[in-house]
Amino acid sequence: MGLFDLLKNVTRDEDWEKQTKLQNWNDIVYTRKDVDMDDPVQRREYINSCLAQMQEASDALNALEDEYNDVTSHLRDMEEIDALPPEQREEINECAQKIIDSQEQQEKFNRRKSRMTDAEFEHMERLQSDAKNGAKKLAEAEEYQRKIRNDLKRLDSEHEAYLFQEDDILTAIENSRKLIIAIGVALVLIIIFLLFLQWGLGLNVVYGFMVTILLAAVAITFLYIHMTNAAADLKVINKSISRLIMLQNQVKIRYVNNTNLIDYLCLKYGINTSKELTDMYDRYLKERKERAKVEESRKYLEENQKDLVYMLRHYRVKDPDIWVHQVEALLNHNEEVEIRHALNVRRQSLRKRMEYNRDIVAGNAKLEIEEMARQYPAYTQEILDMVSRYED
Repeated sequence: MGLFDLLKNVTRDEDWEKQTKLQNWNDIVYTRKDVDMDDPVQRREYINSCLAQMQEASDALNALEDEYNDVTSHLRDMEEIDALPPEQREEINECAQKIIDSQEQQEKFNRRKSRMTDAEFEHMERLQSDAKNGAKKLAEAEEYQRKIRNDLKRLDSEHEAYLFQEDDILTAIENSRKLIIAIGVALVLIIIFLLFLQWGLGLNVVYGFMVTILLAAVAITFLYIHMTNAAADLKVINKSISRLIMLQNQVKIRYVNNTNLIDYLCLKYGINTSKELTDMYDRYLKERKERAKVEESRKYLEENQKDLVYMLRHYRVKDPDIWVHQVEALLNHNEEVEIRHALNVRRQSLRKRMEYNRDIVAGNAKLEIEEMARQYPAYTQEILDMVSRYED
């Protein structure tokens, strides 16, 4: 807030204080200083304003009198109750105590921290017929789900092992094939070298040919047998992998179906696990018992309230229904004193407001009209006619 705004607020506050000193808002001031009484329009407007104030005061008095009579009637009812014989008063006190006990039981129920919401209770109320079996079915499905997952993990491990063996065999076959090619190339080179020694240098390399061919034949035979065995092992592994894949597919189908079952049951009961459903069902059973007790207490409360109203009406209490909402005052003297004091304060306030409307508003307006009739005798008949129309 700036300095200008602050100064403006201070000035406004000072003006307000001056205004409140010069004017009492409860006072009604009548002045004809600026009214031309010879002007029929201004004269009638002024008279009508006085009549309107009288009408407003009359309406307020009617409402205030009704309220005043109610407060007085309530005070008289308290006197009637206090004047009852001890036996009748004891009967009323017992009924009041029953009402308080029932109200406390309901308040205790409403204050519970573990209370189910109405939506949760109504949801379980609709599903309570099969909630127990649903929890059992969901628990079995969850256990079966754990077993399926273990089977899938085991099958995945076996599949990975077979794939690892397959890679080893394929690598071995590929290496054997490369060795055979290498031996063939080496054999050709050695033969070319031996032929060079025989034809070019005239050496006898017959034994060289024999040893080379023998070694090449043994090596190739060994590698061929190794490749044949590896190929056979590869066929076995491929069959095992195919069988394992089919088994995995079967288990996956069970997994998907069981997962869908679990999802549906969770959706149906509005939960996430079987334990949650079991807990909710147990809470529902407890909640149903407590609500049954509260409902019974409510009916008992209504019966006692009706009995209290009947007894008070029988003992000439004019407004017995109000005591249903202030039963503590029937048992606690301090509560009764506070209510009596509050009623007396209200009655004093009503009496003050009635006197204000009757004496200040209506009375001064009436005096102003009478004073006008005396000061302006030429308009007396007109004023009387306007008052007559107002009264009609």
